[in-house]
Amino acid sequence: MLNNETLLDDLPARWADLSLLVRPSGSPILVMQLPISDKEWLYLATVMPDAQFLDAASPLSTERLMSLVISLMVILLLGVWIVRVLLRPLRQLVRALESFGKGEQKHLPERGSQEVITAAKAFNAMQGRIQRYLDDREKLFASISHDLKTPITRLRLRAEMLEDDKQREAMARDLEDLDIMVKGALQSVKDTDIHENRVEVDLWRMMLYMADGADIAGKKIELSGQQRQPYLGKPLALKRCIGNLLDNALYYGKEAYVTVTDSDVALIISIRDQGPGIPDSQLVRVFQPYTRLTTDHSNHPGMGLGLSISRNIARAHGGEVSLRNHPQGGLVVTVTLPRG
Repeated sequence: MLNNETLLDDLPARWADLSLLVRPSGSPILVMQLPISDKEWLYLATVMPDAQFLDAASPLSTERLMSLVISLMVILLLGVWIVRVLLRPLRQLVRALESFGKGEQKHLPERGSQEVITAAKAFNAMQGRIQRYLDDREKLFASISHDLKTPITRLRLRAEMLEDDKQREAMARDLEDLDIMVKGALQSVKDTDIHENRVEVDLWRMMLYMADGADIAGKKIELSGQQRQPYLGKPLALKRCIGNLLDNALYYGKEAYVTVTDSDVALIISIRDQGPGIPDSQLVRVFQPYTRLTTDHSNHPGMGLGLSISRNIARAHGGEVSLRNHPQGGLVVTVTLPRG
């Protein structure tokens, strides 16, 4: 508030700057002089906007870009961390399922959100039920083996006392079939449910020993490829798995050609024989227990369980056994054992 005796030109220039709380920028200042009374005037001053400010400044300046980049990085890092925290229980569940599928029972921690706790409790309960079922099955077959030995032996003795030769031979054959079925079932359970700890297994050396044994018997096993690193598995079970397949190859083809392919993903063992092969319609059926395509059982005393046992052992390690006929003749059996 100034009296009218003070002229506009007499006002210091810094008054406008200080009153607008901005630094001098060279922009024009608009000053209005309004009379309040006969002796008093009101001066209003404001800085006029620079007419070229839009041309001089960019909406995406370096400062704005840096701010956007920093904000985006912070949001991404927080998002990744939150997703990892939310998915951690799911990864634990997947690892527990893979381990249980390979015969290793692991208790899943019951913590996290309510949904995760519910899933963990259900998984642990399922593990317990399946393990109890396996234990009961093992005890059941052991009891069957013990209980059937005595009556089968008594029936054999009574069969020998029959005077009719045909009846005696027929009963002896029936008892022999019954004995083979019982032994086959017990062998199937025993060979596919081996209580072993997983250790590093050198399958290449194991097959070299098998090749030496076949050479002594006048048969041939030729190995090619290599195993780059030991395989983590059950040694006795793997020996039965590969041994059954090599026995079949040597029986039907006299020679077996084994190719080992090793990688970080899986260990693959291919066994090719020189036999007649298997009809395509029977490639799935031969995996069923007691399935034998040959009708001459005298020269091949097996019970048709070799392929079934080998596949069950491979699946217990998370792998698979597959069959295919080679274009040049013979059967190719491929054992795939995943690593990790």
